[in-house]
Amino acid sequence: MQRERSRGGMSLLEIVVAIAIGLALGVVVIGGIMNGLRLEEHRFARELALTYEMLHDEAVLRNVTFRVAYHLDGQYYTIESGDPGTLIFDDPEKREDYENDLADKLKRFTKRELAEGQAPKENKFAKLQGQFKDKYTLPVGIVFGGAYTPQYGEWIEPSGEEEDPEEPLIVYSYIFPNGFVEHTVVQLVHEENAEEGYTIEVEPLSGKVHLHDGAVDYRDSFRGIPDRGPELSN
Repeated sequence: MQRERSRGGMSLLEIVVAIAIGLALGVVVIGGIMNGLRLEEHRFARELALTYEMLHDEAVLRNVTFRVAYHLDGQYYTIESGDPGTLIFDDPEKREDYENDLADKLKRFTKRELAEGQAPKENKFAKLQGQFKDKYTLPVGIVFGGAYTPQYGEWIEPSGEEEDPEEPLIVYSYIFPNGFVEHTVVQLVHEENAEEGYTIEVEPLSGKVHLHDGAVDYRDSFRGIPDRGPELSN
């Protein structure tokens, strides 16, 4: 009877071997998942970098202003086009003053005058059609670490909440028909580890795009070039 139980059970050595095999398989599976995540992350980051290069050329050829709208809480971005005379500002205070001043001016016009186009024009943008998607959603397991342009004056991070449809957290990055591009830094990081991922950096003026490995601090990016960009107008 004792012999039958011994034959039907597992020895301590067999149990240790089974555990070791299970751990080894787990490491292989986890490693495969991480490699797949890394490849997908790199593909998405590279696609974003190429998009900037393409928009830079298209803006000059078509005489339009493009902007990339990063929905930090929604974990996606969209591409929009607008008037070539769109204004940007070199710090958040000037941007806020302009927006408040424009709002005050618009209050002085009647609905009829507004409909007839007699009032000052706001910067209007529309999503691009055709070769561009309606929106570019981040791969599963990848999130925005944050984004920066001089207009915001600081690093903007996701709130950690779901996107509010009425007040979405958006950072805009502009590409102009004269070849000027805002200095832009965007992080794509792992959901479980904010230090792992890629940083996309767009040089001011030239629009040259750099793809950095890891989460690079925006204050350490592109040293030697001032963050303060010029104000553009017609």
